[in-house]
Amino acid sequence: MSKKSFISGAIILMLAGFVVKIFGFVYRIYLSNLIGSEGMGLFQLISPVYSLIILTLTSGVSIAVSKMVAEELARNNLINLRRITYCALVISLGGGLFISGGIFFFMDFFSREVLKDPRTHMSLLILVPCIPVIAASSALKGYYYGIQQVAPTAVSQIFEQIVKISVVLLLATKFMSRGLEYACAMATLGMALGEIANLSLLVFIYKFKKQTSNKNLSRKGIMRKRKIIKEIVRTAFPVSVNRFVTSIMAAFEFILIPRRLLEGGLNYSASMMEYGKLTGMAMPLIFFPSLVTSSLAITLVPAISEALSMKQLRSVNYRISKSIQFTFILGFIFTSIFLAFPNEIGGILYRREKVGDLLFLLAFTCIFAYLQQTLLGVLNGMDKQAVSLRNSIIGSIIRIGFVYFAIPSYGIKGYVVGIIISSGLVCILNLATVANTTGMVIDFRNWLIKPGLVSIIMFFISKYVYSFFGIFTQSITFNTILAVAANVCIGLILMTIIGVLNKDEMKRLYKGRPKIK
Repeated sequence: MSKKSFISGAIILMLAGFVVKIFGFVYRIYLSNLIGSEGMGLFQLISPVYSLIILTLTSGVSIAVSKMVAEELARNNLINLRRITYCALVISLGGGLFISGGIFFFMDFFSREVLKDPRTHMSLLILVPCIPVIAASSALKGYYYGIQQVAPTAVSQIFEQIVKISVVLLLATKFMSRGLEYACAMATLGMALGEIANLSLLVFIYKFKKQTSNKNLSRKGIMRKRKIIKEIVRTAFPVSVNRFVTSIMAAFEFILIPRRLLEGGLNYSASMMEYGKLTGMAMPLIFFPSLVTSSLAITLVPAISEALSMKQLRSVNYRISKSIQFTFILGFIFTSIFLAFPNEIGGILYRREKVGDLLFLLAFTCIFAYLQQTLLGVLNGMDKQAVSLRNSIIGSIIRIGFVYFAIPSYGIKGYVVGIIISSGLVCILNLATVANTTGMVIDFRNWLIKPGLVSIIMFFISKYVYSFFGIFTQSITFNTILAVAANVCIGLILMTIIGVLNKDEMKRLYKGRPKIK
């Protein structure tokens, strides 16, 4: 069974995630034009419920399976790989059916009292059979992450988007004529069928790529199913609780922002505009590069678990250190980009709204935001979910405090300062836990000093780069795109020259490991 390195897996997931985000961006533009602002508002009532349930239900199972599969694969106990996957399927399906049943029997309460709009009833009805399907797919994704073959999950994500968009395109005319309730149901149906398509493709690949039956494998080291289920629950439960608590606190945080803006003297319309600029325009741009670190975090879990199971602490430290170093490189590069071109980048995508000031302030969060994702993957791989939850709660409390006390006096800028302080503190706490647990040495020179120096150089030459491309094109859009791309290239070249990026080390990280018999 061949395995890819965690870096090559992260690259595959990153490319697939980029394609998925492009599909999603086009889809949301089409959907918003199709059903209008009120229809999108109705659909947005369903989306947070959907996300909260799915993230809570699936994140823990996926991580648990990927860890256990990686550990058993490292020990060459191949017979346990599919036993773990089947047990996880049973657990996730059971949990999905339980939640679906709860929503089905209390559907009127959810639509009228929780979502405060009876028109969401039909969408919730469509969502009910979708939940167990998504839960089941998390087990299969965990299996592929564990054996470090991420291509099937990458392809299934793209296939899901294609099916979702196709369903909406085919049903748009029929559903739109019946009103917004049916239009929202149509969007939810597309989402549900996309998830079903995702699972169907994963199951097909899982069966197709089955090279040997468990009957032909050695039964040495076989795990009892009772023990497997106990281990999955032990690992998955704290991860799911972590995701649930942080999601709830984040929801409370975002709900509180417009209310505190009102307390600061803005009228309702102005406060919602500021809130929309921050959460719907500026923050998605800042977090777009985190597509790289989120992919890295997913592949780090099995990579670290595998090395720990073989007691290869030197390999663990090397993988963690290089992942953190790569995250700092990414963070410093995009901090420089958003500091240098905030108005130009904001103007390309949001011509009517001025988000440049927000992008400039949020640029200081890039390093911490990206590092948090990488360290979360490291802590999950090390079975430190409780520490991660504690630190995340500390960060959320700090941000909520800034929302409550700083926004009325200083507006959105006060909240951004809170994001910088909280995310920085959480990174320090997580990094301290990793260093104390593994004995890893913090490399200030290659993590902070050298990348920081390159970032400063990039910032000071950025205007000259922009002016240079202005000679060849009068289009602000093309000029900005070329200047940003050139700055990124310059940054990577400088990182290589001063030794932060090493070609031989990157080859070593990318190179796949030999087949296991």
